[in-house]
Amino acid sequence: MDHSIYTSLQTGILLLLASALITPLLAGKRKWAGSLNFLATLAAAVVFTGIAVKVLGGSAAPATFDLHVDLVWGSLAIPLMIDGFSAVFMVLISSVAAVTAFYCIDYMEMDHYRHYSLRSFFFCYPVFIAGMIALVTVDDLTTGFTIAWQMMTIASFFLIRFDYRDEVIVRSANKYLILMELAWAAVLAAGLMLPGCTWGTPLHQIAEHLGMADAGLRTLVLTLTLLGFGMKAGMFPLGQLWLPDAHSVAPSPISALLSGVMLKTGIYGMIRTLFWMMPDTLPAQEVQYWGLVVAIIGVVTLFIGTSQSLKQVDAKRLNAYSSIGQIGYIILAVGAARYYLGANAALHALALLAILGAFLHVLNHAIFKSLLFLCVGSVQFTTGTKDLDKLGGLFALMPVTAIIAGIAAIAVSGVPAFSGFTSKWAIVGSTLLSGKTAGIFVIFGVIALVTSAMTLATYVKLYGMTFTSVGVEWNDKNNVHEVSKVMLAPKLVLAAVCLVQGFFPWLFVALFGRVLATSEGVLTQTLGTPEVLASLSQNYAGVSFAAANGSPVAFSLPLVMIAMLVVALLAALWLRRAGGAEERTAPVWLCGYQTLNNANRYLSSHIFDAFKKFMKWTGGNVRGA
Repeated sequence: MDHSIYTSLQTGILLLLASALITPLLAGKRKWAGSLNFLATLAAAVVFTGIAVKVLGGSAAPATFDLHVDLVWGSLAIPLMIDGFSAVFMVLISSVAAVTAFYCIDYMEMDHYRHYSLRSFFFCYPVFIAGMIALVTVDDLTTGFTIAWQMMTIASFFLIRFDYRDEVIVRSANKYLILMELAWAAVLAAGLMLPGCTWGTPLHQIAEHLGMADAGLRTLVLTLTLLGFGMKAGMFPLGQLWLPDAHSVAPSPISALLSGVMLKTGIYGMIRTLFWMMPDTLPAQEVQYWGLVVAIIGVVTLFIGTSQSLKQVDAKRLNAYSSIGQIGYIILAVGAARYYLGANAALHALALLAILGAFLHVLNHAIFKSLLFLCVGSVQFTTGTKDLDKLGGLFALMPVTAIIAGIAAIAVSGVPAFSGFTSKWAIVGSTLLSGKTAGIFVIFGVIALVTSAMTLATYVKLYGMTFTSVGVEWNDKNNVHEVSKVMLAPKLVLAAVCLVQGFFPWLFVALFGRVLATSEGVLTQTLGTPEVLASLSQNYAGVSFAAANGSPVAFSLPLVMIAMLVVALLAALWLRRAGGAEERTAPVWLCGYQTLNNANRYLSSHIFDAFKKFMKWTGGNVRGA
């Protein structure tokens, strides 16, 4: 065991906590404080990435430690575990946090925030990150979990209510805090109610005691754990209680962290519960029952969340509801994988494809949803609004942001050759390929496909009403322009990562293989074998999935798709020139109106009006939709 991993973890956490103490002292010089916050977060991200490289590059067992804290009344032992799974989450959290911290340097200079002190912001920001890192490295559901959860929750509460002069924002933050504390209480109760489990009991011992418990107690423990982590992840109907309000009122970089990475800590907990805490001795039928329940929750979450997103006219609420829908895809995949790992060995290869899809979508969603919130933040920064009915025509004024937002919108919509396609392809493919063996999952796959079309419609609306339609000329703030390079640079970085995720998915499939090789639990035992991993093959062109007989049954080839698209565009260009087509400019016919103004233009609330009325029963209705 490499004890330098333990030292590095302490170093990274201490860097963040030191920033929380020092940076607020410079809050009077706002940009200096923002720069220091970024440097500390970046340094911590480098340390955590170094840990991940060591863990993922090694073939030894996961690194397990006990953190001993001496207190007045005695010593406190906190079990820690860093395996390939937690290592990836550490990199994801810290890297997105570093990029977002750079964005904050200029964003917090927005006119609306100039009258607020940044002391609390720069204290809570690194504590929030440290809490999330701690949550994915502690190995219990009591002592370490409580400390990490409270750091993450309380710090994020104050970040959400940063604009505390607005009563609506304060109410949203208070509701978030109450519900997150209820989620903590549920998980804590589950960790303490098993006979033999006390404060600081590691997860593998909880699994042993869970296997010896009677069915009723076991069901209660697993239910409470999944409810607690599901509340954090935003699963239906718990996510609707807090997520749209909290994510839409927080400063945009905080919204990016909430949707991009904080929700993934809930997913992390759900995966740990289903694949690490669930005993191997459970009857196969009971295991499949839990997988089916989680998959049903997932498919309902993705359908309801996405349909609610389509109805929104507030750009940040639209992204927030969309996050619920995208989290639903991950939960569906996790439940499907748990179900497929039953007694039927023929389904194990599909379990690999499902959990691969969940893993890829965790990474993809973290990038493109963080990017979307930063793009909306840039629009709000320069226009003073996030109301889609008051936006439009920004492509000419904010071309770089418009192109970057287009990349993110295409990715989240699952358009082929972009990042969201590969992960959704794996998730939907794992359900549709189950056939008669698990027929209900075929239905789930069809629902997921339909929902993906709804996601595309949602982001056609968001992008069109923000960047390509008319409207910004009637905005109260007339000096609309592109944001600064400091705010563009983080978006360019995330957009580049988003493109790499889409064009070269095999890199992340290979990373998934390393995660399985450096982790323990049923996933590695069942899916980490060479025979099962052989069903996945990857090369520079993409990823393919083979059946037991070796014949390919599903594949994702983004580079091939892009090449075909380029050939088609070149052919269309040649035909256009060969036909001698000419362009002419003419005034737009305004259906009889003399002039175009805000009273007769097409508004965001009008788009897909008939469909929104048809889907009224799903909730999230706005302005009678």
